[in-house]
Amino acid sequence: MKRMSATVESLAAHKSGARRKLRVPRFGLFCCSLLLAITAEYCAYLNDGGDWDARRILHVIALTVFFMVMTLIFERFTDWLGRSCEQTDGSNDHLGILSRFLRLITPDFRGGKRQTVKAAGVMAVCWLPYYLLALPGEIWYDTVQQVLQWKGLPNAITNGAWSDHHPVLDTLIFGVFYQIGAWIGHPSVGVALYTTCVAAAAIVVFVYTVRYLAKHGVSKRAYLGAFLFFCLFPFIPIFSMAMVKDAVFLPLFMLFSVQCMEVARTKGACLKNRRTLTVLIVLAILVSLTKKTGVYSVVLACILLAFVVAGNRARVKLLGTATASGLVIFVALPLVLFPACHIIPGGKQEMIAIPLQQSALLLREHGDELPKAEKDVLTGILEPDAADNYEWWAVDKAKGTHWTEQRARLLHPFLRIWAKNAVKYPETYARAYFLLEQGWVALPNAIVNENLQSNYLYMRTAPSPNIVTSDLPHSKHTRLYGGIDQYVIWLGNQFFMQPWLSRAFWVTWLPFMQLYEAIRRLRAKELSWAYAAWLIPMLVSVPFMWISGGSVSPEGLRYLMPMLDIAPIGCALLTVDANHSSER
Repeated sequence: MKRMSATVESLAAHKSGARRKLRVPRFGLFCCSLLLAITAEYCAYLNDGGDWDARRILHVIALTVFFMVMTLIFERFTDWLGRSCEQTDGSNDHLGILSRFLRLITPDFRGGKRQTVKAAGVMAVCWLPYYLLALPGEIWYDTVQQVLQWKGLPNAITNGAWSDHHPVLDTLIFGVFYQIGAWIGHPSVGVALYTTCVAAAAIVVFVYTVRYLAKHGVSKRAYLGAFLFFCLFPFIPIFSMAMVKDAVFLPLFMLFSVQCMEVARTKGACLKNRRTLTVLIVLAILVSLTKKTGVYSVVLACILLAFVVAGNRARVKLLGTATASGLVIFVALPLVLFPACHIIPGGKQEMIAIPLQQSALLLREHGDELPKAEKDVLTGILEPDAADNYEWWAVDKAKGTHWTEQRARLLHPFLRIWAKNAVKYPETYARAYFLLEQGWVALPNAIVNENLQSNYLYMRTAPSPNIVTSDLPHSKHTRLYGGIDQYVIWLGNQFFMQPWLSRAFWVTWLPFMQLYEAIRRLRAKELSWAYAAWLIPMLVSVPFMWISGGSVSPEGLRYLMPMLDIAPIGCALLTVDANHSSER
């Protein structure tokens, strides 16, 4: 009895000491909030035409306080998530009809296969309205070009040949579904079949993710909250069932993320199982094949995991996984598959999109000040008339879609000139960058729509020549979809909805809050590194958001899809200690 009392006192003392450590001054929070406030206000300054006003200092102060308060609210929210929500047996007598119904339909994520099917069924019912709206499919512009390549017809990228400008595996998947529809009698049937399959795959993956969270120490409120988020947040089904390469990538990335979480949780012990290692390698390769930046995310994830696992064997296996992905993308495809199948390799313009965008603005504003040799290099590597056609919200007019021999020859001189002028014209470079990426940091404003959007109308406008040529289905009911889009835009502009429907919230603010809280818990020894490493999927996604080719355009919505899907994981890991502290 005395021994038990001593143990309880020891645990209480440990908790008390940890709480004292969590009460350290919030200097780090203040500095990060100030940085976020300055970048947000700088974007507002650019949108206002560069007009300086002393009131902007007050705006920065207000935004700093806003970010700090929002982080503290998030901290209280995660504390609430971590509390037990179990009810006593007698409490069932006081439940209302609605409460009993909710308990009836709520799956037990720690149960067997029947509960898994139940969870998938509940999510499918919640997604049904969006599925009906999407039918036969939400077809994005890039997908049209990929289907035209499948048919061997001229498109925005090639004269009919396949190109790795978009991932070849995605083109193959879209082409197969299109062909199935063509064999049946109409491509719209194939598109509808694709929508059904990708929606079903996403549902299965989301349920699997929630089950993993439920079985490995996450609080009940946290994993049920994740399930509700996947079921009810409209943009999850809207994006998950779109006919676009990112929707193919998402389920694979989520599965890869869960594998990374398991590697971190077991400190690499799970890699001793050949089946687990094989699954990790296969998923890593598929992630690399379905998104152009996928291989870099895989490599970064494996490197970060190498610092968490125990033992050199586990580290070697992780580095082997990264190497296998790199060999497939950088050796097998360009040296074997592309020549054999006459596929045009993707150009390097995608990797230097931001330098090209900055150089286009440099030519536009300071072209007369540049030496002729430098100007010739810049005009030679940029798209024709890139300076005159410069668009601050997208890089397409600067980078184009083709990588020519001339561009390849000018690449190294261009990079030297770009770096040199970064010192001479930092303000021009900063303006080009922050105007392009402002959707990830700026507050919603009346000048630029930086909120999440449904984009139904964007994908269903009157048929263009490409749509007609591809035989892909299109809708003439633009009033319906336009009305939906306008309602979503109106909703996002309401005061209490703006933060949660802002792109910046999901890409920058929420990841910052999750990382900040994880660091605080690590310092207080309330969270182990094994569980803090569950943030790795987020950490390997954010950098590529900040170098994307657009943040406020409709295309920018595709880029933030992974951030939406992995958001619940970062919240859930902060509840692990309350229910699973023995694994620290």
